[in-house]
Amino acid sequence: MSKLSYFDLVFKSLDASCDVSTFHSTEQELDDFLKEDALNNQMNRLSATFLAYWNDKVVGYFTLINDSIVAEAVSESDREPTWAYRKYPAIKIARMARHRDFDNNGIGTLMLLRIFVITLHVSQFTGCRIITVDSKTGAVEWYRKKGFNLAQMRPRDDSVPLYMDFHRFVSQEEMHPLKTLGDFL
Repeated sequence: MSKLSYFDLVFKSLDASCDVSTFHSTEQELDDFLKEDALNNQMNRLSATFLAYWNDKVVGYFTLINDSIVAEAVSESDREPTWAYRKYPAIKIARMARHRDFDNNGIGTLMLLRIFVITLHVSQFTGCRIITVDSKTGAVEWYRKKGFNLAQMRPRDDSVPLYMDFHRFVSQEEMHPLKTLGDFL
């Protein structure tokens, strides 16, 4: 199968009617979260999980939470000079996984694009300059290719903190429509 397009996928917010029992990624921890914790967390407003469907099959999911990042963790070139606070408001990609049978179909990139759409929408109602993720070590280069930078903070044993200056990405896109997005894809 070739790469899918954004319009090949249907995104749906997780709810009790969603059957996630057949979802299997390459990380058992991510599968367990989706099957055991995601719905309860969503019902308690602790996180929001979205499923990506292709032909009625769950091929991926991502979970978002509110976050902040200390200004010192953001490179000098990404800082807003007029921002007088210690932290920047952010949205965190708490979890993201694709079905193991759909390797190299672009599903991760398409889910990240959907996260951008959600972040753009949210940022119309509340401050949200940065997208953060604590990446699994094996996914760091993938995120870096998508425009994420290493946060200037100590990594944990099992993850690496990354961020993207979403405002800069959107500003570049407004100046050169579809150029930045084309580079991203």
